[in-house]
Amino acid sequence: MYRLQERNMTNKEAYQYFVLRAQKIAADLGWIPVNWEETFNTFNKSLNPQTVVHNWWGPGVCPEVVEKGFRCIVSNQGVWYLDHLDIPWEDFYTNEPLEGINNTAQQNLVLGGEVCMWGEMADTSVVQQTIWPRAAAAAGM
Repeated sequence: MYRLQERNMTNKEAYQYFVLRAQKIAADLGWIPVNWEETFNTFNKSLNPQTVVHNWWGPGVCPEVVEKGFRCIVSNQGVWYLDHLDIPWEDFYTNEPLEGINNTAQQNLVLGGEVCMWGEMADTSVVQQTIWPRAAAAAGM
């Protein structure tokens, strides 16, 4: 905290500095930066134009991302998080990453969807059984 005060930076400014510096390093190495949607929601005007935004929180963000010209990966936690065991497989299968995006050029900026599983609440003895029925439903889209 002292260093932030010394530099007269807020937590938000420090986070932005870190992300933008990491993006510059990635770009200098010829890599494409991929960031969680928080960076887009907080300071999208400053992001590298090559940034791929990973939409995880919920619907509505991806249309905003592609409208601003960024590419997007959709992993809506309310539908495509494999460790959310209360979500029926039918919801995985019928989730539409392009929902709310009618412009073809903007649809082309959606790289696709990604199912995710976080391990902090998972028992390793049932990971395979947890992942595959639902991941297969999403893959069948």
